[in-house]
Amino acid sequence: MIEQVERKLQANIAFDRGEIAELVDAYHDQQALIEIGKNLIVERDKDTLLRLILTTAQRITGADAGTIMLVEKHAGENCLRFEYAHTSSINTSYEKFLMPLDRSSISGYVALEGCLLNIEDVYELPDDVPYRFKKDFDNKYGYRTKSMLVVPLKNNNQKIIGVIQLINSKEDPAWPDSRESNQVLLKTPEDFMTKVYPFDKRYEPLMEAVANQASIALENARMLEHIRFQFDAFVRASVFAIESRDPSTRGHSERVARMAVALAKGISICADGPYAGMNFSETALRELEYAGLLHDFGKVYIDPNIYLKAKKLYPRDYDFLMLRLQYLKRTIELGYKELSEKSRHAQVLKSEKTILDATVMEAMQLINILNEPTATDLDIDREIERLQKASFPEFITDEHGQLIELLTKKEAECLRIRRGSLTDAERKIIQDHVVYSWEFLTKIPWPEEFISIPDYCRDHHEMLDGSGYPDGKKGDSIPLQARILSVCDIYDALSASDRPYKKALPKELCIKIVQQEADAGKLDAELVRIFMEHEVYLHCYVDQDSNILG
Repeated sequence: MIEQVERKLQANIAFDRGEIAELVDAYHDQQALIEIGKNLIVERDKDTLLRLILTTAQRITGADAGTIMLVEKHAGENCLRFEYAHTSSINTSYEKFLMPLDRSSISGYVALEGCLLNIEDVYELPDDVPYRFKKDFDNKYGYRTKSMLVVPLKNNNQKIIGVIQLINSKEDPAWPDSRESNQVLLKTPEDFMTKVYPFDKRYEPLMEAVANQASIALENARMLEHIRFQFDAFVRASVFAIESRDPSTRGHSERVARMAVALAKGISICADGPYAGMNFSETALRELEYAGLLHDFGKVYIDPNIYLKAKKLYPRDYDFLMLRLQYLKRTIELGYKELSEKSRHAQVLKSEKTILDATVMEAMQLINILNEPTATDLDIDREIERLQKASFPEFITDEHGQLIELLTKKEAECLRIRRGSLTDAERKIIQDHVVYSWEFLTKIPWPEEFISIPDYCRDHHEMLDGSGYPDGKKGDSIPLQARILSVCDIYDALSASDRPYKKALPKELCIKIVQQEADAGKLDAELVRIFMEHEVYLHCYVDQDSNILG
């Protein structure tokens, strides 16, 4: 066509109205081709890409209908998946389905041969071609497929990844105008005979160009989807690594992530309050989900015995202490027996022995009470001081001749714990898990939309009044996402199944404690209000295998 235009221009020959219309239409087609090229570069969602590709192809060619099919493996065999379709003249929905990839169908032939087919009437195919048109759709909807342009989709390696089928061009060759023809609807049998034309040959290279751009865009989208799948699998494998260190908290990260997303969705529909008008996009929700899943990752660097510490003394240390006291009791018995055999004051020695035995027995009972992580009415400091001051005769020694201590300095430190089972040093080690999380997560080359995940994980134990850790941040210096995680993390820690160091609390008490933390200025009161109003806490009881963002 370009050559014809050049010849006429050189010969100063006038163009007729039909030729002018074709030139105008060709100009608009080129503009559409440029436009789809720009859009395909930026679009990453596969479904949006499919709609964009087919809509543009129909607009350029004046096609009434079209379908896109993609090649995929199923049960070890290559198949064509019917991915997207649109028919201007019929308002109907289409379901995705698989069909065999073979030469018996028009689309299968194009996909296997990698060649374009431009068919004037699919009902009048020559007998010598291997493919046939299947009339199922036509019979079901009273449609009449006639002209068809089928183009293969090839990736950079010239591998066929699918086909585009364009059906029933409505563009009149005598007055070609795709914009006008796209307004034509085919309703009656006469319409299919008088308003449907063969696809113009000039559309073949244009559609091949569209197909090439579309193939690259679809391949990029597929690779991006695969990368996302791999990244998601990495995150969940990381969660598995966390929870394998502490089986008692299994499911915690998943539940926190689930509640965090639900709370963010609650914020997005707030009509009033400080967060009114704030909206979390799908990407922002995914970022928050990943932060919830990874918020405790730093725990993999910490000795799991600390997390499993059910009482103030580790089982090993408790057993050693009890063995030492049993040894002390046995040493007292043997020592006084030997003295009694040599002394004339057997009765006095017997009384001394009875007192010392009672001291050891009382110490064992008292240690069992103090070793529990629950509160006690006893004056802990006074009782421990009394145990440390207990004295024994010089002949009560171990095998090395050393006096046997009733309670060591380290044991006393553990038993002095006022709340829970951890010493200050152990608690600091656990608090450092947020720093370890941050140090690990900052080493990951996050995409721009997920770049703040390490900071959310680091700050999820910060409190609005500055009493949190690791940095003692206050108020708005704590990111909203970290404040969301704080609310969800505290609720789940309270409501979770029995752990070595605590019992699970009933839902009503968990809600009360979280509200008290908000009233005390530690948690974001508005977030807690939304958390309660939308019953976000119920999400921690949902099956953890279901999709969080679904």
